[in-house]
Amino acid sequence: MNPQSRSYGAFPTRAAVDVASYLRRVYLLFTGGVFFAIAGALAALYLGTPVVLRGGDVAIEVAPLVAFGMAHPIVMLIVYIGAFFGASFARRIPGLNVAALFGYTLITGIFLAPTLFIAQLYASQGGTLSASPVRDAFLLTGLSFTGLSGYVLVTRKDFSFLGAALNMGVWVILGAMLLGFFFHSAAFQLAIASVGVLLFSGYILYDTSRILHDRSENDAVGAALRLFLDVVNLFLFLLRILSSSRER
Repeated sequence: MNPQSRSYGAFPTRAAVDVASYLRRVYLLFTGGVFFAIAGALAALYLGTPVVLRGGDVAIEVAPLVAFGMAHPIVMLIVYIGAFFGASFARRIPGLNVAALFGYTLITGIFLAPTLFIAQLYASQGGTLSASPVRDAFLLTGLSFTGLSGYVLVTRKDFSFLGAALNMGVWVILGAMLLGFFFHSAAFQLAIASVGVLLFSGYILYDTSRILHDRSENDAVGAALRLFLDVVNLFLFLLRILSSSRER
């Protein structure tokens, strides 16, 4: 037996050290991305001189970036998609990949700010399932990610078998969301959101398992980007559930 392939006492193998270092880098990048997204959302929600938006007899004060996002959703969507593809293409370019990742996550926070504002506005009127849907969705997302990702890292189970089913689930839920534009049913929208929560909980298991077991790639930025997308989608579906109308 090659003595270098074993670990003695508290000394881990070279492979174990490499995996631990890779995991540390992935989760540091992921955590940094989450903080940049939060910073982008807070900046969009609170910075700048408020703009007054009027709808009928109602007037509300909105931060300028949120007002721009509400007035020009297509422009914001194009910027968001462009930032995502930029981060994806730059993920293997040293130096630029980290900047592109954090730039994308910052833009994600700005892009989501109008959704967060509207959810909290409805909640302030007392008509939503949760009195503070943004806060509660954030906390539930954090707990869910910590529990699911931690479970994979502790048990070291391989969830690669979920890949095909999850990919199919994405197409199913996209089709259901398109139908939702034509069939305005609160129950149908709630069902879509519930399936979305299950789908992206599965993706957290799958992507964490892929990071842990797949030795064919050494792409920490790409792995962090996948985890970030899982968490953002889980957050949005939870937010949709918690922002749903409360029965009176």
